[in-house]
Amino acid sequence: MKKTLIILAAMLAFNAAQSHAQSLLDLFKKSSNTEQSSSQSDAAQKAQSALSGLSSVGDFVAGLLGKGKVSETSLIGTWNYKQPAVVFESENMLTNVGGMAAGKAAEKKLQTYLDKIGFTAGKVKIVFKEDGTGTVTYSKKNIPIQWSIADSDLTIKLGSSALSKYSTSSKLGKYTTFKMNCKVSLTSLQLSFKADKLVDFLSKIISAAGKASNSSAISTVAGLADKVDGMYLGLTLEK
Repeated sequence: MKKTLIILAAMLAFNAAQSHAQSLLDLFKKSSNTEQSSSQSDAAQKAQSALSGLSSVGDFVAGLLGKGKVSETSLIGTWNYKQPAVVFESENMLTNVGGMAAGKAAEKKLQTYLDKIGFTAGKVKIVFKEDGTGTVTYSKKNIPIQWSIADSDLTIKLGSSALSKYSTSSKLGKYTTFKMNCKVSLTSLQLSFKADKLVDFLSKIISAAGKASNSSAISTVAGLADKVDGMYLGLTLEK
């Protein structure tokens, strides 16, 4: 009788284990089918959530390259620097764990570099005026600019820190021209570049403000996105 009970118990345990394994398999299949049918934006959110613990630098939110037309009136005003921007050409990169990890690492290194040069929230701003001029304020210096927008391409001509009213070429002095991708909302402005162009832009700002730049740190920033196709680095500002 005891043998019979033992055998019966063993059979019930085996059947329960089989049933549990089958239910897990069904659950996995359902989960897999659900994931395949989910939208890219849902996948992007899951990827970002999974990567939220990769570093201690706040919440990493990657942006997308601006493709819409930006109006001049939407840019006019004062924009205050908030944080670095890591931007991808397509939503596919937002679902790529490797791409997101690279983006998070790039954001961390870029923020470290910007902190070293004093390019921090509340201390840097860009003013766009209605007449196509403006200023970049950095290290308590107002650096003159000229600007124009075509679709999502913003062109900024960045001048020197010393204004010369005697200049024959321009009342605002000599300029260096930079073109960048621009995406704007009511309260947020995203400016993004290929990494080497961002470095050129920052170097010009540092130079125009009369400060010395750290060439090794700049070289590090320049190499951040070179090996990741479709990834741009930039700046996020807010009104």
